[in-house]
Amino acid sequence: MKTVLLISHERSLNKTEIFLNAYKNDNVVIVTDQKYKTSFRPFLSLAKDIIVIRQFDICNIIERVSSADIVISVSENLLPIQSQLESYYGIDNISPFAAQVLSNKQHLDNFCRTIGLQDYIPQSLTPMFHGQLEKFKNKEIFSKPDIGTGSNIFFPGDRDNSPTIEYRRWNNRHHFLKHISDKGIHNKFFELNKTGIHSDRFNYMACRIMFQEYIWSQEPSISPYGYVVNGEVKILFYVKNSKIKYGEVLDPLSNPIQSHSKSEISDIVRERAVWIVMPDEVEHHIKQKSNHFMNTLIKRLGVKNMFFAGPDFHINNDRFVAIDLNPRPGQFINVLDRYNDHTIIENIIHDRPVKINKKVLWGCSVLRPGKVKSVSGLSKLKHLFNQQNHTIESGTVIPEFQNLQSREFQFNLDISGNNEQELFNNYRDANQLLQNCITY
Repeated sequence: MKTVLLISHERSLNKTEIFLNAYKNDNVVIVTDQKYKTSFRPFLSLAKDIIVIRQFDICNIIERVSSADIVISVSENLLPIQSQLESYYGIDNISPFAAQVLSNKQHLDNFCRTIGLQDYIPQSLTPMFHGQLEKFKNKEIFSKPDIGTGSNIFFPGDRDNSPTIEYRRWNNRHHFLKHISDKGIHNKFFELNKTGIHSDRFNYMACRIMFQEYIWSQEPSISPYGYVVNGEVKILFYVKNSKIKYGEVLDPLSNPIQSHSKSEISDIVRERAVWIVMPDEVEHHIKQKSNHFMNTLIKRLGVKNMFFAGPDFHINNDRFVAIDLNPRPGQFINVLDRYNDHTIIENIIHDRPVKINKKVLWGCSVLRPGKVKSVSGLSKLKHLFNQQNHTIESGTVIPEFQNLQSREFQFNLDISGNNEQELFNNYRDANQLLQNCITY
């Protein structure tokens, strides 16, 4: 019987579900950073122990967990902690250097350029003074934190659906500089980028705002999902990603598979839906390029074992651009594993063939905005609701901008189907049934 140590921020405990089910016959210990709630997380009962350790103090962890056979971080910013623990427990897996590269988007971009993957990487930098932005000339650019994911906000004053700085597209560097000047935060922005922004939500790692050349994908972006075992990359499936633009009046019947025009693109673009496609449904050149990128990266970093989601490959004319590799399982795999009776991760860890019987689309609801007067009949749709959803009830205000990553209003649908078109049709029908339950 193995001892498996999972390290997770409290907010990310949902991502431990797949491992708790897969290692249910082993001793699984979870280390998290604050008191946790078990509501909507019944799977936590599968853990042998859950230990709360502020700031993931290494000495405190090894005092409480003296030995471990496997260490898994479900948050990329905790990879340096995983690497230190693996060193103590004598596990040869992720080196300190690899952990540093994989936990920081700017470091990853820089490293890829040094190992022959520069054609995949957009121009990017983390500016400490405004003159450095001249590198982008007059190109469109995109600003985002160099650690964390798109559902988290760092910059002081930023809000989820109306950020001042983060996850925004800019027409060019002049557009951005005028924006922060008009807001009166020109000096503050560059001062914070020199020192870094520190938050307990990310274990006080110094976060900075980086900029990338903005590459709009002419079709839904596509991401490989899989795992590394003994240094070998295994891509299980791919995920397509459809975007929704802030201010866009979206017809809930419109097909997310086809809605990828660049016209009237807004500053803020978020995920509307993500859905699975199997390798035999993916064009050969996409598989070839994604395999080359992942194998080159993993070989040069020397990683032995790891789950991964991404990067998102944006396809623009003849360019194939890699954005944001997540060196951990994504939320999508939680949904997929649940729909497949928790067999996917379990078969992976036991080196058994993985069979995906039920395909899944994970999409946000697209509801008429307004204040809810009453709701009826939701229970009959409960099996389609994501576990992380907010509540819709009398008094709930449904915002105009609805997306998968919203913290303001999150009501996402987990949809199954046999193929891409059936997934969309079922998503559309479920959204309409949900809309029919609401009176304004």
